[in-house]
Amino acid sequence: MVCDAADFERRYHLRYVPLAGGDAGAREPWRPALAYLQDAGLDLCAAPALERVSERRLRIVRQMIAGRVQTVPTSSCGRLFDAVSAILDICFENRYEAEAAMELEAAACSTALGLGSFGFDLSDDEIDFRQTFREITTAARNGEPIAVISAKFHSTLARAIGAACGAVRARDGIRIVCLSGGSFQNMRLLEETLALLEGSGFEAFFPLEVPSNDGGLSLGQALIANARMRH
Repeated sequence: MVCDAADFERRYHLRYVPLAGGDAGAREPWRPALAYLQDAGLDLCAAPALERVSERRLRIVRQMIAGRVQTVPTSSCGRLFDAVSAILDICFENRYEAEAAMELEAAACSTALGLGSFGFDLSDDEIDFRQTFREITTAARNGEPIAVISAKFHSTLARAIGAACGAVRARDGIRIVCLSGGSFQNMRLLEETLALLEGSGFEAFFPLEVPSNDGGLSLGQALIANARMRH
């Protein structure tokens, strides 16, 4: 988003995928995994880990996604992490908030130097990870260690954020970036993104005295309300 305290314009978002079952899609990472696989033109053979789910449940959810029945379009970064975690057979159920994302972060090897990243696309207003999922599933089938795939996924997301920020700077001349939201509680993602942005000439900030997730959101809502009332 390009914003001040009183207004904003949305510049980029993750490509929408249909999340089957609403809240169930947040509890069961294999549901967004199915959505991302189908969006990337992949079938279940691309992710053998999903065979842990019963054939009946898989069939029902696939039909829901294909027919857009009881689904909601999501561009949530949390669901992106959930999908990768399930495809890599790391976590199939969020027993507490962000469990799949936290386990995916923990699974990454200690360094990302020299490991590279996966492909992605950037359009006028959309960050598209379909190529990322094609490459992740290929890497998993070829026996690439989960620790390496997870590290490369984090690097891919950091690069996508950097690319979006670069496009905004080219359009609007903005060099100040604030990183917030629950996904930036992921220290690996935060550190990689900060390093990339600062190396590209941005002045980057992140929350220290308030939470980067819902607590910070509440404070931001109060700030916006105050600015609009003053205006």
